[in-house]
Amino acid sequence: MEAGAAADVRPDDLSTDVISRGRDKLFTLFFAAAMVYGLWSGLASAGYLLAFNTNTLMVTAIAFTISSLSWIKRARPLEDQVVYIALCVIPIGLRTFFQLPIFSSWEASADATWQQQIGFTLQVAGLWSLVAVAEEAFRAAMISYLEGLGIFEKSLWLRALAANILWLAFHFVQRPFDPWAYRWYIAWLFISGLVMTFVLIKAGLGAAVAVHWLVNISS
Repeated sequence: MEAGAAADVRPDDLSTDVISRGRDKLFTLFFAAAMVYGLWSGLASAGYLLAFNTNTLMVTAIAFTISSLSWIKRARPLEDQVVYIALCVIPIGLRTFFQLPIFSSWEASADATWQQQIGFTLQVAGLWSLVAVAEEAFRAAMISYLEGLGIFEKSLWLRALAANILWLAFHFVQRPFDPWAYRWYIAWLFISGLVMTFVLIKAGLGAAVAVHWLVNISS
């Protein structure tokens, strides 16, 4: 277990009940919201690309959350996590600095009724919660996997850097990898990922998910 962890985690502690009994209530909240949205979206969008992406994100979130239970177990108390969540201002500010789109995911028809607007708002919030849970659980799991494989075993930060690079690479599965055309996006992703990884290590998985969600909400 890394230095600075809240407590040693015994193998018999790493049951799925860690999610409900653990002190990382922030992650529990986001995980529940992500699963509810994923279930609704997958059923409501069956046959469309959104449903396929939603299902992939749900599988990712569940699989890598199971691999990240030790992170959930050793998270800091909520009052400590909130302090680190404030670091979301760095990725949000950098998006403006790099002149990347802001709040583009919130664009909706001006003719929509207030009921439709509320529904749209819930969909955006739910989708970004699912993305945040899936991606932060992936990052946490990669750090743990690398340690288990003996890769950068003595350096948590090198494992974190490797996990961040893997996380960045997956952003180009559905878009062409053109380093020049996407140079500012790549720079923003890399720096933002480092911020989220720092929050993960220092505060816990729930805090990292919260930062990720807040950054996504402003995209």
